[in-house]
Amino acid sequence: MFSITEFLGVAPDPTLFAIVAIGIIWLTFAYSRMLRKKSKIQDPEVFTTPAPKPLVDFDLSSAAPQLYRPFRHGVTHVTMGIRKLDWDNWIEMDCNYLRYHDLKVSELEKDLSAHVKYVDNAVTRDACFEVLEELTAYLTARYPKIFQIRDGILHNTLTKEKFNYPATTPTQAMTTAAKLVQDDLLIMVENDDGHYHLDAGAVCLPGFWRLSEKFRMSLDTLHIEAKVPHYQAKLQKSMNRFFKAMRPEKAVIRNNFFIQLDDGLHWSHRMGDQSGTEVASWASANDVGLTIKDLHFRSERQSLRRLPRSGALLFTVRTYFEPVTTIAKEPHVPGRLAEAIEQWDESTSVYKGKHHWAGILLPYLHEQDQLQKESGLLEKVAEGQYPY
Repeated sequence: MFSITEFLGVAPDPTLFAIVAIGIIWLTFAYSRMLRKKSKIQDPEVFTTPAPKPLVDFDLSSAAPQLYRPFRHGVTHVTMGIRKLDWDNWIEMDCNYLRYHDLKVSELEKDLSAHVKYVDNAVTRDACFEVLEELTAYLTARYPKIFQIRDGILHNTLTKEKFNYPATTPTQAMTTAAKLVQDDLLIMVENDDGHYHLDAGAVCLPGFWRLSEKFRMSLDTLHIEAKVPHYQAKLQKSMNRFFKAMRPEKAVIRNNFFIQLDDGLHWSHRMGDQSGTEVASWASANDVGLTIKDLHFRSERQSLRRLPRSGALLFTVRTYFEPVTTIAKEPHVPGRLAEAIEQWDESTSVYKGKHHWAGILLPYLHEQDQLQKESGLLEKVAEGQYPY
């Protein structure tokens, strides 16, 4: 029988044999792991994003923003809160598009490097190009009257912008992508430490954080430094497993919400100076002279998907932003929102700055809820399903 010691031309020493065998096993394991990683990241045939159903007659001016009101009756359980993404609805456009677009362009022109960043390695560079490619393929198919490619130029017929396509640099790719959609864009890449890190982004409308503060952070660090309630006890392990196992065809969405102290879509000035270096936090927030008219309801619709070619993970973060006094007119909303807020535990209340605004907001919501009950509105209009 053939033996490894005969092949090496040495006597069959048991110790040497054990060392060689262990080495071969380790090399086999390392090589197979490399092949799995290479297949996941570099094989373009694994998955092709489904083409969305075209909205040929889409009228932006009459497209109202979606009414995401992601708060429930009763006790809220700590979960990732994800739902399956319908590929047709990956990117949403509405009548606020031009307002968002113009604000994003203004932010990018003011300080491009503050809003667009990427780690200069092969996977992240490729992911930046892939983000623009995926968005372009989707937008030109979904909204063909608005987004068109002709002779190597990507046209936005609403804004009259013309972009070279494909992009020539990662920064150009991410900047163009940012101008196409109302969403902010975040790219998470698995690093050598086995964790996903925020390694690229185009972030113009964050509200109360800066890309420079979060750039290169791992998934765990992002959540732990932000003091996300119950992250380490209830979410950390499941989220890390989910990120590692996520497949390109299994995209998901989730919603969240905050109460904001002012009307700054791109930056909450009551949370600090946007051009400063101090991290914005509720601890230093300014609530002096606050009234119900100042308070705004800030809700995010986040999609998460694995990019099929680069293997990076892409977050799209679309912010919906309205005065509290506007959403409180909607049937069932003031009562359900008050109920949800009053169920928060202490860590959630601190995380969402409840002590700054609860004394103003909760009495107002209860008043509006009572008016809806007395008018019979709640009996006439059925309550919808989450996220409402």
